[in-house]
Amino acid sequence: MEMKIDLKEYTVSIILTLFNSRKYAGRAIDSVANQTFKDFELIITDDGSTDDIENDILPLLKNNQGYKYIRHSNRKQPLSLNTGIRCSSGKYITLLDSDDEYMPEHLSERVKYFEENPETDLIHSPANIIGAEKDFFVPDVNDTSKLIHLSECIIGGTMFGKRKVFEDLKGFNNIYSHDSDFYTRAVKRFNVVKFDSPTYIYYRNNPDSVINNLKKSLV
Repeated sequence: MEMKIDLKEYTVSIILTLFNSRKYAGRAIDSVANQTFKDFELIITDDGSTDDIENDILPLLKNNQGYKYIRHSNRKQPLSLNTGIRCSSGKYITLLDSDDEYMPEHLSERVKYFEENPETDLIHSPANIIGAEKDFFVPDVNDTSKLIHLSECIIGGTMFGKRKVFEDLKGFNNIYSHDSDFYTRAVKRFNVVKFDSPTYIYYRNNPDSVINNLKKSLV
C-alpha cells in the first residue's frame, strides 16, 4: 500500500528550491499564487539556508494547503530538486528557481498543451530573460572555460513533464548543468518537445544567483 502525505493529488507539482534566497523568493512565490491554473502544489525545498527565510515561508503554509516546506542540510540544487520531486504528487512536474518567476498563464498553457498532445512526455521552452546582454553567456557544459549564449542552452526552470519522466530518470544528477544533463538523458527515452511559449521569466541581473556564482568559480 502506498503511503500518502497529502489529502489530495494535484495536476501540477512545482518544485521551488531555496538557498539564502530571502531577497527574491517572495516574488517567485507570488507568481505561483497568481497563476490562472489553480490545481497545483508548491513544494519548497530549503537547501540549508542561513538567512531566516523560514520566517517568511511558515506563515504561508497556514493558509495554503497545497504548499509544503522541506528543509535539509546544504546538498546543492540538483539534490534539493530530487527531494521535492520525491515529496510531490502531481501528474506533471515543473521547476522554478527562487529568483525567477512565472507569467500568470504559464501553467495553464502547459497543461492545455499536454491535454491536446498526450503523446508528449516532456517540454522545454525559451525564457523571457531579464538582464544585460553580457549576462546572457554562461559556461559551456562541454568546456567550462568557454561561454555560450543562453539561447543555446536548456533552461531547467522551463521544463514541464509527466511524472514518469522524472521518476524513470531518477531525477537530477549532482553536477554542473544538471538541467542539460537531464534533458540529454530524457531525449533518449521519451518524446521531448520544444514548446515556444516564453512565459518563464529568467532574471540574469541577480549577482548572487546560482549560475552567476558558478560562472565565477568555473571560468
